[in-house]
Amino acid sequence: MRSLIASLSVALVVTVAAPALAQAPPPDSVTEVLRQKVVPGTTDKYEAGRKKHMAWHKAQGDPWTWNVFEITTGPDTGGYIIVSPDHQWADIDTWTAKYGDADTADAGAAMAGTQASSQLSYWTQLNSISRLPAAGGAAMPLASLTVYSVKPGHDSALIAAIGKLNAALNAGKYPLHSIWFRLSSGGATPAYAVVTPRANLASFGEAVLPAVEKQLGKAGSDALVKEFFDNVTGITTELLQRRADLSYAPN
Repeated sequence: MRSLIASLSVALVVTVAAPALAQAPPPDSVTEVLRQKVVPGTTDKYEAGRKKHMAWHKAQGDPWTWNVFEITTGPDTGGYIIVSPDHQWADIDTWTAKYGDADTADAGAAMAGTQASSQLSYWTQLNSISRLPAAGGAAMPLASLTVYSVKPGHDSALIAAIGKLNAALNAGKYPLHSIWFRLSSGGATPAYAVVTPRANLASFGEAVLPAVEKQLGKAGSDALVKEFFDNVTGITTELLQRRADLSYAPN
């Protein structure tokens, strides 16, 4: 399952059943993300191979979770994102030493001829600036993903603006959660991503800006929006559908 091309990936997702928002958030963790495009006409073969490869993970007693999401909007529509969340860097070294070569070989055999591209990246989950879902909550079927390209040297300013945004959303009891990440390796940096778990498309009606404006007023909301986007050079968005049938979780 590990990529043969350790290069850019400007998107990621996480498991949507994350630790609860608390006064002391859990330590930041690393998420491994594999973005794959499928050769046209081979989707059924790819998915059958993905299921076969997940059975290999089960047979090996792999302790990692692998969540699969199908990309449903944007240029990569029809592609897949495979995510293993909640690791520390040393965990990745240990896993690679035990499973890495065999994993690559089995994935290559199971999905032979179906992958147009495969790109690996690592993202750090930033729990201190996230509005995390409650622990043990049901995994949402959809997730929206927004990736921000950030001006070099503007990380602190962006994080400060996110903190102010969270304060307004918390004050208004905004119902949707947000999980923030920073790209650690695998693409152009600095880059930040936010994942919002969603129950359905109707949840897009819960827009962020009206909620912020209700708390800060029009002038305050406009000022915060400007403060945020003064640090940003580009934005990409995608909608992801959870594919539990292609995923793996240890017992």
